[in-house]
Amino acid sequence: MNLFQTPPQTIADTQQALKAGTLSCRELLEQCFRKIDAEEDVIHAWAYLDRESAFQQADELDAEIQRGVWRGPLHGIPVGIKDIIDVKGMPTRAGLESRDETPASQDARLVANLRLEGAVFPGKTVTTQLASFDPPPTRNPWNKAHTPGGSSSGSAAAVAAGMCLAAVGTQTGGSIIRPAAYCGVAGLKPTFGMVDRNGVILLSDHLDHVGPIAQTVVDLVIMLDCMTDQATYLPLLVEPVIEPPRIGWLSGFFSARAEPEMQQALTMASDELNAAGAPIRECPLPSEFDSILEEHLSLMQYEMLHQLGEDYEQNREHYGPAISDVLEAGRGVSQERYQACLDYQNTISQIMRRCFARSEILISPATFGAAPDTTTTGNPGMNAPWSLTGFPTITIPVAVSETGLPLGIQITGHPDKFDDLLKAAQWCENVLRPGYLEQIKQG
Repeated sequence: MNLFQTPPQTIADTQQALKAGTLSCRELLEQCFRKIDAEEDVIHAWAYLDRESAFQQADELDAEIQRGVWRGPLHGIPVGIKDIIDVKGMPTRAGLESRDETPASQDARLVANLRLEGAVFPGKTVTTQLASFDPPPTRNPWNKAHTPGGSSSGSAAAVAAGMCLAAVGTQTGGSIIRPAAYCGVAGLKPTFGMVDRNGVILLSDHLDHVGPIAQTVVDLVIMLDCMTDQATYLPLLVEPVIEPPRIGWLSGFFSARAEPEMQQALTMASDELNAAGAPIRECPLPSEFDSILEEHLSLMQYEMLHQLGEDYEQNREHYGPAISDVLEAGRGVSQERYQACLDYQNTISQIMRRCFARSEILISPATFGAAPDTTTTGNPGMNAPWSLTGFPTITIPVAVSETGLPLGIQITGHPDKFDDLLKAAQWCENVLRPGYLEQIKQG
């Protein structure tokens, strides 16, 4: 499916049209609902839609523009919200039939922030069951026989299909970066703790992140600024970034696991970045990194059982096989083993800071390869290390596989130097995106 017969609609470009009066909030929402009406029966990106409320929001925002009121960067922008996050007036089902369908009485903190900045909410996007591993009904817009990834399946698919201009996802293992990469859009897992989780169904206190999915790095930053109370990162990207970043190429763990086509895409991207002026050095991983997936898994199993165990016991028949396996495995993680995982998390997070001694960013594959079929949501192994360390990560699409599916790279930053990551990711996107879009147009 050629999604880019015309360039994808970005928040930044749409802002200009709304301000210029060449587009209204209602017209923009109508465009998105036309995409939903045309594709939703096949893609299944939405768990809940509220057309009436969304158009009421759009009309109110149009009236505010007529009065000279501009709420913020998301004024009139349709945004999807993953269905483990509360939106006032909409149920939070979390992909689980046994969940109470009573509408939420208030917005999650991040949703309230988005609303204040003018976001319009068409509805809730599909999540895998309780943001775990059981495949969702959602399909990849590029090829309906393939997964969009998980657990932020609907968020990534809806943005890729043009059903909304941005969406919110969550990540415990790889649930923002992987689906964004599979669907050919941009995704941001911020530094751990950057986005408030109040009003979000919690799976793991030490792993859960909330972040945006959108078309470009600038759009991701607009979303992040609006999701948080204190962030003001957009001014960093107002002027094009000229200075090439110093890049560390992560070898070993990541290269050994990537499929050949993904390795080729990363090599091609690295060559382009280097030719554009970015010095790239191989960055060996410390030996302590070898057990990171095992430690992440044990920590996740223990904390998910702690969070969901009571409901699981009461409604076990409604839980899918994959999430049931995770919760059952959590019974085998002792308190001592759990504490060892937390100690490892702290240790590896400190050790990995050394990788930035000569680099502003680290690059690696965003996924093992292109999106697999719909019997799985794909392997989160490329992303789980950054969920455990809490380091901020951005994915951008860079190539198309031989089967016509997008491939993305993962750009990781120092947890205390988030500004460097944003500027470097924008620079990388400026270098790589034109060739990626051209590759798509050529089929």
